Amino acid sequence: MNLLWDQEVPYIPLFGFHYFLYITAMLLLLLLMIRRRKFVRRKSETVRKWLLLIAVAQQILLYSWYIFETGFDISDALPLHISRISSLLGIVFLLTKKHSTMDLLFYFGLYAYGSFFYPSRVYPAYHALGMSFFINHALTILLPIFAALAYDWRPSFIGLIKSYGWFLLYFVFVYFLNPLIDGNYFYLKHRPFFGHWPDNLYVPVVLIFTFAIFLIGYGTARFLDRQVSHGIKRSSRRLK
Repeated sequence: MNLLWDQEVPYIPLFGFHYFLYITAMLLLLLLMIRRRKFVRRKSETVRKWLLLIAVAQQILLYSWYIFETGFDISDALPLHISRISSLLGIVFLLTKKHSTMDLLFYFGLYAYGSFFYPSRVYPAYHALGMSFFINHALTILLPIFAALAYDWRPSFIGLIKSYGWFLLYFVFVYFLNPLIDGNYFYLKHRPFFGHWPDNLYVPVVLIFTFAIFLIGYGTARFLDRQVSHGIKRSSRRLK
Protein backbone atom coordinates (compact mmCIF):
# COMPACT_ATOMS: atom_id res chain seq x y z
CA MET A 1 0.00 0.00 0.00
CA ASN A 2 1.25 3.48 -0.90
CA LEU A 3 0.72 5.41 2.34
CA LEU A 4 1.13 8.73 0.54
CA TRP A 5 -1.58 8.12 -2.01
CA ASP A 6 -3.79 5.02 -1.75
CA GLN A 7 -7.50 5.37 -1.07
CA GLU A 8 -7.34 2.42 1.35
CA VAL A 9 -5.13 4.27 3.84
CA PRO A 10 -7.10 4.36 7.15
CA TYR A 11 -8.67 7.62 8.30
CA ILE A 12 -7.21 9.34 11.35
CA PRO A 13 -8.77 8.50 14.73
CA LEU A 14 -10.21 11.14 17.01
CA PHE A 15 -7.58 12.30 19.53
CA GLY A 16 -4.81 10.48 17.69
CA PHE A 17 -1.39 11.85 16.73
CA HIS A 18 -2.49 13.38 13.43
CA TYR A 19 -5.57 14.89 15.06
CA PHE A 20 -3.37 16.92 17.42
CA LEU A 21 -0.81 17.56 14.68
CA TYR A 22 -3.45 19.23 12.50
CA ILE A 23 -4.78 21.38 15.35
CA THR A 24 -1.30 22.39 16.54
CA ALA A 25 -0.17 23.34 13.03
CA MET A 26 -3.35 25.38 12.52
CA LEU A 27 -2.89 27.24 15.81
CA LEU A 28 0.76 28.01 14.96
CA LEU A 29 -0.24 29.47 11.58
CA LEU A 30 -2.97 31.50 13.24
CA LEU A 31 -0.52 32.82 15.82
CA LEU A 32 2.03 33.62 13.12
CA MET A 33 -0.46 35.68 11.12
CA ILE A 34 -1.55 37.61 14.21
CA ARG A 35 2.00 38.20 15.41
CA ARG A 36 3.06 39.34 11.93
CA ARG A 37 -0.08 41.39 11.26
CA LYS A 38 1.86 44.59 10.52
CA PHE A 39 3.92 42.76 7.91
CA VAL A 40 0.75 41.22 6.44
CA ARG A 41 -0.84 44.65 6.12
CA ARG A 42 2.30 46.27 4.72
CA LYS A 43 3.02 43.48 2.23
CA SER A 44 -0.60 42.54 1.56
CA GLU A 45 -0.20 42.12 -2.19
CA THR A 46 2.79 39.82 -1.82
CA VAL A 47 0.97 37.78 0.81
CA ARG A 48 -2.14 37.68 -1.36
CA LYS A 49 -0.20 36.26 -4.31
CA TRP A 50 1.44 33.57 -2.18
CA LEU A 51 -1.89 32.58 -0.66
CA LEU A 52 -3.42 32.40 -4.13
CA LEU A 53 -0.56 30.19 -5.35
CA ILE A 54 -1.00 27.84 -2.37
CA ALA A 55 -4.79 27.73 -2.86
CA VAL A 56 -4.47 26.84 -6.55
CA ALA A 57 -1.81 24.20 -5.78
CA GLN A 58 -4.17 22.63 -3.23
CA GLN A 59 -6.92 22.40 -5.85
CA ILE A 60 -4.53 20.74 -8.31
CA LEU A 61 -3.45 18.22 -5.66
CA LEU A 62 -7.03 17.48 -4.63
CA TYR A 63 -8.48 16.88 -8.08
CA SER A 64 -5.35 15.09 -9.36
CA TRP A 65 -5.89 12.55 -6.58
CA TYR A 66 -9.54 12.10 -7.50
CA ILE A 67 -8.72 11.69 -11.19
CA PHE A 68 -5.83 9.24 -10.82
CA GLU A 69 -6.97 7.33 -7.73
CA THR A 70 -10.76 7.10 -8.11
CA GLY A 71 -11.31 7.90 -11.78
CA PHE A 72 -13.12 11.02 -10.58
CA ASP A 73 -15.95 9.24 -8.79
CA ILE A 74 -18.69 11.88 -8.76
CA SER A 75 -20.14 10.52 -5.53
CA ASP A 76 -17.30 12.25 -3.70
CA ALA A 77 -15.12 14.12 -6.22
CA LEU A 78 -17.35 17.04 -7.15
CA PRO A 79 -16.62 20.46 -5.55
CA LEU A 80 -19.77 20.23 -3.47
CA HIS A 81 -18.51 19.65 0.05
CA ILE A 82 -18.84 22.93 1.92
CA SER A 83 -15.08 22.98 2.53
CA ARG A 84 -14.42 22.76 -1.21
CA ILE A 85 -16.88 25.54 -1.93
CA SER A 86 -15.07 27.61 0.70
CA SER A 87 -11.72 26.97 -0.94
CA LEU A 88 -13.08 28.10 -4.31
CA LEU A 89 -14.54 31.21 -2.67
CA GLY A 90 -11.09 31.86 -1.23
CA ILE A 91 -9.55 31.79 -4.69
CA VAL A 92 -12.24 34.13 -6.02
CA PHE A 93 -11.62 36.54 -3.13
CA LEU A 94 -7.85 36.48 -3.64
CA LEU A 95 -8.41 37.31 -7.31
CA THR A 96 -11.08 39.99 -6.85
CA LYS A 97 -10.73 41.23 -3.23
CA LYS A 98 -14.53 41.59 -3.09
CA HIS A 99 -15.95 41.93 0.42
CA SER A 100 -19.19 40.19 -0.59
CA THR A 101 -17.21 37.07 -1.51
CA MET A 102 -15.41 37.16 1.83
CA ASP A 103 -18.76 37.45 3.64
CA LEU A 104 -19.84 34.13 2.15
CA LEU A 105 -16.45 32.51 2.74
CA PHE A 106 -16.41 33.62 6.38
CA TYR A 107 -19.79 32.10 7.22
CA PHE A 108 -19.40 28.92 5.17
CA GLY A 109 -15.86 28.61 6.52
CA LEU A 110 -17.04 28.37 10.12
CA TYR A 111 -17.51 24.67 9.47
CA ALA A 112 -13.73 24.42 8.99
CA TYR A 113 -13.26 24.86 12.74
CA GLY A 114 -15.45 21.83 13.34
CA SER A 115 -13.49 19.82 10.77
CA PHE A 116 -10.33 20.32 12.80
CA PHE A 117 -11.85 19.53 16.18
CA TYR A 118 -14.09 16.68 14.98
CA PRO A 119 -12.55 15.36 11.74
CA SER A 120 -14.75 13.04 9.69
CA ARG A 121 -13.17 10.70 7.10
CA VAL A 122 -9.85 12.57 7.12
CA TYR A 123 -6.57 11.04 5.96
CA PRO A 124 -3.22 11.32 7.84
CA ALA A 125 -1.00 14.35 7.31
CA TYR A 126 1.44 12.43 5.07
CA HIS A 127 -1.32 11.40 2.65
CA ALA A 128 -2.06 13.54 -0.41
CA LEU A 129 -5.63 14.12 0.71
CA GLY A 130 -4.48 14.77 4.27
CA MET A 131 -2.21 17.53 3.00
CA SER A 132 -5.04 18.85 0.86
CA PHE A 133 -7.40 18.77 3.86
CA PHE A 134 -5.02 20.79 6.01
CA ILE A 135 -4.21 23.42 3.37
CA ASN A 136 -7.87 23.81 2.43
CA HIS A 137 -9.16 24.24 5.98
CA ALA A 138 -6.22 26.33 7.19
CA LEU A 139 -6.67 28.79 4.32
CA THR A 140 -10.41 28.92 4.98
CA ILE A 141 -9.76 29.98 8.58
CA LEU A 142 -6.86 32.33 7.83
CA LEU A 143 -8.31 34.19 4.85
CA PRO A 144 -10.92 36.20 6.80
CA ILE A 145 -8.15 37.35 9.15
CA PHE A 146 -6.02 38.28 6.15
CA ALA A 147 -8.96 40.18 4.63
CA ALA A 148 -9.48 42.09 7.87
CA LEU A 149 -5.79 43.00 8.15
CA ALA A 150 -5.14 43.78 4.50
CA TYR A 151 -8.44 45.18 3.21
CA ASP A 152 -10.38 46.27 6.33
CA TRP A 153 -13.07 43.66 5.75
CA ARG A 154 -15.45 43.03 8.65
CA PRO A 155 -18.35 40.54 8.86
CA SER A 156 -21.77 42.14 8.55
CA PHE A 157 -25.21 41.01 9.67
CA ILE A 158 -26.63 41.49 6.19
CA GLY A 159 -23.79 39.26 4.97
CA LEU A 160 -24.93 36.67 7.51
CA ILE A 161 -28.49 36.71 6.19
CA LYS A 162 -27.37 36.47 2.57
CA SER A 163 -24.93 33.68 3.38
CA TYR A 164 -27.62 31.71 5.17
CA GLY A 165 -29.86 32.09 2.13
CA TRP A 166 -27.08 30.66 -0.04
CA PHE A 167 -26.58 27.87 2.49
CA LEU A 168 -30.26 26.92 2.25
CA LEU A 169 -30.00 26.68 -1.55
CA TYR A 170 -26.81 24.62 -1.23
CA PHE A 171 -28.35 22.28 1.35
CA VAL A 172 -31.49 21.62 -0.69
CA PHE A 173 -29.37 20.96 -3.78
CA VAL A 174 -27.06 18.37 -2.16
CA TYR A 175 -29.92 16.82 -0.19
CA PHE A 176 -31.69 15.83 -3.40
CA LEU A 177 -28.48 15.19 -5.38
CA ASN A 178 -26.90 12.74 -2.92
CA PRO A 179 -29.41 9.89 -3.45
CA LEU A 180 -29.06 10.21 -7.24
CA ILE A 181 -25.28 9.73 -7.25
CA ASP A 182 -24.78 7.89 -3.94
CA GLY A 183 -23.09 11.06 -2.70
CA ASN A 184 -22.01 12.15 0.74
CA TYR A 185 -21.98 15.90 0.23
CA PHE A 186 -22.35 17.88 3.43
CA TYR A 187 -21.83 14.47 5.06
CA LEU A 188 -25.53 13.69 4.80
CA LYS A 189 -24.84 10.00 4.09
CA HIS A 190 -21.99 9.32 6.53
CA ARG A 191 -23.08 11.68 9.29
CA PRO A 192 -20.52 12.67 11.94
CA PHE A 193 -23.36 12.92 14.48
CA PHE A 194 -26.83 11.41 15.01
CA GLY A 195 -26.58 8.96 12.14
CA HIS A 196 -29.65 7.09 13.39
CA TRP A 197 -31.94 10.14 13.36
CA PRO A 198 -34.65 10.31 10.67
CA ASP A 199 -34.36 13.13 8.14
CA ASN A 200 -37.44 14.91 9.44
CA LEU A 201 -35.57 15.45 12.71
CA TYR A 202 -31.97 15.69 11.48
CA VAL A 203 -32.58 18.27 8.73
CA PRO A 204 -34.29 20.94 10.92
CA VAL A 205 -31.58 20.51 13.57
CA VAL A 206 -28.87 21.04 10.95
CA LEU A 207 -30.57 24.18 9.62
CA ILE A 208 -31.04 25.64 13.11
CA PHE A 209 -27.49 24.70 14.11
CA THR A 210 -26.04 26.35 11.01
CA PHE A 211 -27.87 29.60 11.66
CA ALA A 212 -26.69 29.45 15.27
CA ILE A 213 -23.03 29.05 14.33
CA PHE A 214 -23.37 31.88 11.79
CA LEU A 215 -24.66 34.09 14.63
CA ILE A 216 -21.92 32.93 17.00
CA GLY A 217 -19.26 33.53 14.36
CA TYR A 218 -20.60 37.00 13.61
CA GLY A 219 -20.87 37.94 17.29
CA THR A 220 -17.44 36.58 18.17
CA ALA A 221 -15.74 38.35 15.26
CA ARG A 222 -17.39 41.69 16.10
CA PHE A 223 -16.50 41.30 19.80
CA LEU A 224 -12.85 40.58 19.01
CA ASP A 225 -12.74 43.50 16.58
CA ARG A 226 -14.07 45.86 19.28
CA GLN A 227 -11.53 44.54 21.79
CA VAL A 228 -8.66 45.08 19.37
CA SER A 229 -9.90 48.58 18.51
CA HIS A 230 -10.18 49.52 22.18
CA GLY A 231 -6.70 48.17 22.82
CA ILE A 232 -5.26 50.28 20.00
CA LYS A 233 -7.02 53.39 21.32
CA ARG A 234 -5.72 52.80 24.86
CA SER A 235 -2.19 52.35 23.53
CA SER A 236 -2.47 55.58 21.54
CA ARG A 237 -3.61 57.53 24.62
CA ARG A 238 -0.70 56.17 26.66
CA LEU A 239 1.75 57.23 23.97
CA LYS A 240 0.37 60.79 24.10
